[in-house]
Amino acid sequence: MEIRRSALEDIEGVLNVYAASFDGPQKSVLLAGLHESNLITASLVAIEYGEIIAHISFSDLIVDNNDDDIPIKASAIATIAIAPTHQHIGIGSELIRQGLEICIENGDEAVFIATHSAFFKRFGFYRIHDSFIKTSVSGQNFMVLELKSGVFDRFSGNIIFPDAYKI
Repeated sequence: MEIRRSALEDIEGVLNVYAASFDGPQKSVLLAGLHESNLITASLVAIEYGEIIAHISFSDLIVDNNDDDIPIKASAIATIAIAPTHQHIGIGSELIRQGLEICIENGDEAVFIATHSAFFKRFGFYRIHDSFIKTSVSGQNFMVLELKSGVFDRFSGNIIFPDAYKI
């Protein structure tokens, strides 16, 4: 298996993985919206025998910090899908690890995800109170991974997910 950054010619294979992994087009619509808005910060595919079997994408987030002296750069895990035939063998974990490395290279101080899945705890994500999350996906449970220790210790403001998340 090979993991690499995705390319434009991967789109059909990526969409096939999402179609096989989820009921409905919501994740594909989100991915398209983020691409159209030029908000993708990282996108990786896993390939086996020339076929795309998994995908992950990260998107920009706006961190509206009330203390302008402390800017925070963040991303979100926007989409992740593993073909049903390849689940539970570590591909998703490896996509997340490599994606987080790219986030660190990009200078991100935190990564968010709209989920409550215990799966993400193994990477250091923890649940946050959604009172400072302003997004169209309200009602979700949010988790964060601090890539810079203590980045939210004195945080006062809002995390704003892009409009593309309105699906």
